Amino acid sequence: MMASEAGAQGSNDAHPAMDGGGLSDDDETQAILHPNGARPAPRLIGVARREQASGDIELGQMGGFEQQLEDIDLTSPAHRRPGSALLPLYSVWPSQNYFCCGGLLLTGGSGEFCAPNICIWAMILFPSGLYFIFVFPQLVQRGAFALPGATLVVFLVATGLLCATCCTDPGILPRRDVIIASNSAAKLEEALGYDPLGRGCQPCGVPDGLYRQGYRYCRTCKIIRPPRASHCGDCDNCVLRYDHHCPFVNNCVGQRNYAFFLGFITCVMFLAMLVMPSIFTYFSALSDDKSMVGLVSVSYSMRVVWYLIIVFGGFVVVAAIGSALLWVYHAFLVVTNRTTKEYRKSITNLTEEPTLCAPRGPQLFDPWALVDPQVVNGSMNSSSIRCGRHL
Repeated sequence: MMASEAGAQGSNDAHPAMDGGGLSDDDETQAILHPNGARPAPRLIGVARREQASGDIELGQMGGFEQQLEDIDLTSPAHRRPGSALLPLYSVWPSQNYFCCGGLLLTGGSGEFCAPNICIWAMILFPSGLYFIFVFPQLVQRGAFALPGATLVVFLVATGLLCATCCTDPGILPRRDVIIASNSAAKLEEALGYDPLGRGCQPCGVPDGLYRQGYRYCRTCKIIRPPRASHCGDCDNCVLRYDHHCPFVNNCVGQRNYAFFLGFITCVMFLAMLVMPSIFTYFSALSDDKSMVGLVSVSYSMRVVWYLIIVFGGFVVVAAIGSALLWVYHAFLVVTNRTTKEYRKSITNLTEEPTLCAPRGPQLFDPWALVDPQVVNGSMNSSSIRCGRHL
């Protein structure tokens, strides 16, 4: 489970070469022009590097127009395209996320049609349903209220935390086109403490001071992202304090929902400890005429149902054991102040920021901001925008 969760992650780092040292293979592949122009970019060799070089040339040619867009408010009537209609940002979101409830809830992109997430819900609801249908009433009738009450509370908290992990913003850093379209550069700079657009630097450049602190340039989102942030290939976003993309919650796990995720796997572990033994004890204590074994001997259809229940119960037990192991793994990450990606890639936590107890931070984009769809999707050109007196 850990491997499947941590496997789907992408990184589009690009950074300048540091003074006083040679370039590794990864640095040489991703190196870009030094922000102050003091050192030229290393020669790019091979197909992938030629593509990077051509991309940098294209960015250089478009740099003037991009700077023009960054310096104006595209949401104001004076700069709006003639005949253009502004739409809520969530309805034209350029990444792979899905919004629901009018932009209130957000979940990640899924290429498996949410199958892993459906499996998780089934493995929670099926045994819990058996417990609340058969075991819960028996315990209440006998006057045992503590155990069923605790089980009900843990079940509600677990499902609530699962919904929160699935449907909340994990800490998405909006890409350049979204920042420009929503005119939110100043707000982001105030919230993050630096300019994510890198205005004043050469294209794809990161200032020396920020680079030494772990800031990197994302070629996909075309922004400078802070330390511990990374680009998720499944959701196609840069995410703050990126841990991993979890297909079982169909979302990234990052700065703003990691506490929900850890709370969820903790509650699931305790829920399994409360529900599974109670179910096994209940059905094994039934008399022969009332037990499932007695029904199986009478009806062939019940025999098939009984075998299916056994198989599914086996999967539930395996999932419960997996959740316990996953909890131990993430407890280790919390104690060592590392994320899943930092642990797997042996990346140093330069900020020494806690993994769990650090501030959650605000959402960095407004889903209901009115934007021009062409600007959000990067299809704007210099002839389709009015700047001052110019059409």
